[in-house]
Amino acid sequence: MKRSEFSFKHINSAILCLIIVAGLTTSCSKAPEIIVQEMQMVLPDGQSVFKEELLPGEIADTKIEHYAFVGPIVKNFQFSNENVDMLVFIKGDAQLKADTLVFNIVPESIAIPLACKNVQLEVPDGEVLHFVRFRKKLSEQDLLDMAAFPAGNKYDVFFTKFEDCEPYTEKIKSPNTVSRTVLPADIIPRVSLGTVEAPGPDEVGAHEHGMLDQLFLGLSDNDIVVHADGASAELKAYSLLHIPLGSAHGVTVGEGKKMYYLWMDFFLTKEGQKWLKTHKPVAKDKKDY
Repeated sequence: MKRSEFSFKHINSAILCLIIVAGLTTSCSKAPEIIVQEMQMVLPDGQSVFKEELLPGEIADTKIEHYAFVGPIVKNFQFSNENVDMLVFIKGDAQLKADTLVFNIVPESIAIPLACKNVQLEVPDGEVLHFVRFRKKLSEQDLLDMAAFPAGNKYDVFFTKFEDCEPYTEKIKSPNTVSRTVLPADIIPRVSLGTVEAPGPDEVGAHEHGMLDQLFLGLSDNDIVVHADGASAELKAYSLLHIPLGSAHGVTVGEGKKMYYLWMDFFLTKEGQKWLKTHKPVAKDKKDY
C-alpha cells in the first residue's frame, strides 16, 4: 500500500470514530422527559360527579384517578383485598364512614381503608370535594409482608391530616423547609408519603434514588420548578408529576412563591426502603386509630 493511501484511510477512520463518539455523547446527554399532568379542577356545567385518569402507565401496577363530587351527594366505594387504595383529599370538606368509624374529611388529609373495605363519602350541600385515588396492586409478597407487620402498624382505616404528621429533616433541604412524613414505612408495603413546604426563594438539592419511582403532587398554592438531568418542568397546585426514574433531580422555588407538594415513593424492592433513613425525625408522636 502506498503511504498516501494508508494516511487517507486512517484519516477517514478517525473521522468516523469522532462521528460515532459524538453521536453516543449526544444520546447519553439527552435530558429525560418530565411527565406532568394538571387536574381539571373546574367541573363541566351541570355535572355533579367527575373522574379523570392521571399519568396512565407511569407507575407499575398503580392506577391514579382524580375524583370530584358536588354536594349534596353520598357515594359508596367497595375495595378489594388484592389492592390498596390511598385517598388523598386536596380540596373541599366531607365525611367518611367505614363500618363504625367516622372521619371528618378536610383538605390535605389522607384515608387508606385497610381492614374496612366498604367506605361511604358524604359531601354536604355547597361543597365540592376533590381527591386523588391511588390504587396499587399488591403482590403475593406484599400480602405476606402486611400480615407480618407489627400490630401497631395495622389499621382499620389509616387516616391523618398532613398538618398533624411527624416532621423530619434532610441534608438536601434548607432549615426553612418543613417536611412531614404522611405515610411511614411498613404500613403499606413499599410505599411511603410525605410533604415538603417552604417559602421562596429556596430549593431542594439535587439527589438520586434509583431504587424507587416517585411522584410529586402539587398542593395548595404550590408553584415550583422541578429539575431532572438537565430537564425542567413547572409544577403548579393540583398537578401530578413523575420524576424520571434514576435521574438526579431537585426543586427550586422563586421569590414570593411557595413550595408545597406531596411526594409519593413507590419502592421497587423492600430493601430500597432503607432510603428513608436519610429522613431524620424531629419528634415522634405516632397516631393510632
